[in-house]
Parts: sequence; C-alpha cells; structure tokens
Amino acid sequence: MEALDVYLNGRKAGCLFDDNGEMSFAYLRDYLDSNSHEPLSYSVPLRSEAFSHAEIEPFLSNLLPDDIIRTRLAAILQIPRENTFALLRAIGGDCAGAVSFLSEGQSPDAGGCEEYRELSDEEAGRILGNLQKRPLDVGEEGFRISGAGAQDKLIACIKEGRVLLPLNGTPSTHIIKPAMAEYPNSVENEWFSMRLAAACGLDAAECDIATIGGRRCYVCTRYDREIVEGKVRRLHQEDFCQMLKVDPKRKYESIGGPGFAESFSLLRALQLPASDTLEFFDRAIFNFLVGNGDAHAKNFSVVYRNGVPRLSPAYDIMSTTVYPDVGRRMAMKVDGEYAFKWMSRGKYVRMAGKSGISPRIAMREIDKVIRRTERNLPNVEARARRLFPHTVYATIVEGVSSRMAQLQDA
Repeated sequence: MEALDVYLNGRKAGCLFDDNGEMSFAYLRDYLDSNSHEPLSYSVPLRSEAFSHAEIEPFLSNLLPDDIIRTRLAAILQIPRENTFALLRAIGGDCAGAVSFLSEGQSPDAGGCEEYRELSDEEAGRILGNLQKRPLDVGEEGFRISGAGAQDKLIACIKEGRVLLPLNGTPSTHIIKPAMAEYPNSVENEWFSMRLAAACGLDAAECDIATIGGRRCYVCTRYDREIVEGKVRRLHQEDFCQMLKVDPKRKYESIGGPGFAESFSLLRALQLPASDTLEFFDRAIFNFLVGNGDAHAKNFSVVYRNGVPRLSPAYDIMSTTVYPDVGRRMAMKVDGEYAFKWMSRGKYVRMAGKSGISPRIAMREIDKVIRRTERNLPNVEARARRLFPHTVYATIVEGVSSRMAQLQDA
C-alpha cells in the first residue's frame, strides 16, 4: 500500500492511501482533536472513519485537469490516466485552494522559504507555445503544480513583469493562458468579458493581458492566494462539483452535472449570506448577456477564510456565442431551457422563484444587471480597443445588445 500526506492550510490533515488502485482517505486523530481545524471539503467532512474510494475520488479528480489534458499529462509522466493517486503524487504539490499532496518527509512550505526559477521572456514564450505537448510545463524539476480545467495554461508567478516558476511547494499566484489554437481570439475575449463583469459590479478575479515571448496571454491573479507580511499564503477553495461529489466528466447539467437548482440548494446548505445568493443569480444573468455557454458547475466556487465559506470571485467568463459551432446552448438550463435564443425574463424569474428568490427581487436584479451592462459596455469596449485592439469586441458587444433586449421582454 502506498500513501501520501495530505496538507490543508499548511497543516498535515490526513493521509491518502492507494491499494492497487483503490484509494481511501483518513483524517489524523491529532488533526481531529485540535481546536482549529477544517474539513478537506464540504463533501469530505471531519470524521474518524476512513473515506472509501467512491467517497473521496470526486473531490480528488476535480483537482486535476480535464480529460484531454489529463490524458496528455499521464502519457508524459508514464502514468495511467485513470490513476488519480499517481497523478497527485506527481503534480499535487500546489493544487487549487490550500491542499497539497506530498510524499512522507516533504513539506508544503518549501522549508519556510519561497523558491522560484525566473524565466527569460524567450523561455517563458517557448513554454507557453509548447503547452499542448507539455501541459502545465510538467517535467520541470521541482515543479509540482496541478491545474483543473480544459484549457492549456501555465500556473506560475508574475512579479514586476517577470514570469517565475514556483518550486518545491512554493505557492503559485497567477494563471497564464495563451490563445487557444482553435479560438485565436480567446485571450481578448476572456479579458473583455471579465473586465465587463467587474465594471458591472460583479465580484470578478483580477485579470490582464500580458505580452510574453511575443504573444498576448490572458493573465488572471489567483483569488485563492493572498500576500501576508510579504509572503504568499494559500486560501482554501473548492468548486461546486467537488462539494456535490460530481465527477468532472459530468460537469455539464445535460450529462448529469449540477444545475441552478442544485447550486442554489448548495448555497443554502452552506449558509452563505443572502448577498452571495444574489451575486450568484446576478452572475447567471450576466453569463447569459455576455453569451457565456460554458458556465458549468466547475466554474463556480467558494473560498474559505478562517473556515468560513463565501462565494469566490467570478472566473473563466468568456463569450462562447461568438463561436457559432459551440455557443448556442448554456451549460445550465433556465426554467427547463438550454438554448440562448429561447431565454426570457420570465424564465429567469421562474428559475429564481424555484430557488427561493421572490419575483419582485428577481426582476429587480435583472433590471440592475441590464442597466449596469448598458451603462458600462461602451466604456469597456473603448478601453479594450485602445489597449488591446481586436475585432472580437464588436462581435461580443453586438450579442450583448441583442440579449439585453431579449431580457426586457416578459
């Protein structure tokens, strides 16, 4: 039997075991008996009994990249793609949130010192250009970082415009995404969509566009990291699929993943404040307006401070409707409907009502999001054209304007 030490917020919380492909997880007795402790996940509550493979596997799989990237990683590492334990052993030193998977004797704090390797602009550009062959830059000595999601990315640190690889347990601080080969305008698209969300008053992760190695890249500051006394500190977080024990392959509602009903129920179970519930509803409206058909359950999370969950900042917002071959349906249905063209104000009001939001408040929130979007759209577009000129903005704006009119109708 093999084992990995599991750390949460820098403390050893338990051990993950693997017995010929059958995993189990158990909290340490000392961790359970301590005064200040929190569970690894909402779906993995504190208890003395061990968790079985079926109980722990969904949480673990959601820490790893999506299927296509996971398959490429497994081939490079010469690990079967279905071997979650071995993949976490290889790249689980710095996962989303504050969890780390380490071999016995290793520490998640890099011996108390932050350790980096600075990349030249040329080297950073070469790594970003090679992510399809080496996802996450796997294979770099001391670089053990996992990143969930379906898009190629480099999870690193950016300081004063320099790209640094965090090594030996040092926390990463930024997510760097080059343009997707099939969607060469994805960098400008995601940046514009995220900046519009922030301008409209949504809590959105900080982001920018940086030119690295001669190419534009989307750069997002990790909201699950903070600087304390000059050092990077992890904040624990988990997405809705992890909390609801849903395999990442089923993240879309149409194939069994969580929808709005399950998501609102989860927010109530977590006892999040009413402001978070309204923020979540506002994001649902905004995702429709901007044309984001990829707002599935893995793109919503909570982040913990001192063990208290709050809805995390918005992330991974992009207008998918600018791509006709993929952008006609939403990831979560609204009042029984997925298709963008059939959405209406009435459907959002009815969806809200089933989730405990009164029609009066739902209509108020719809009007608020539309009003803010209408007011801020011209300024965000003008700034985008000035800073990072691209034709995709006009296509996004045209779609937003059309969908705002669509929600004005009952």
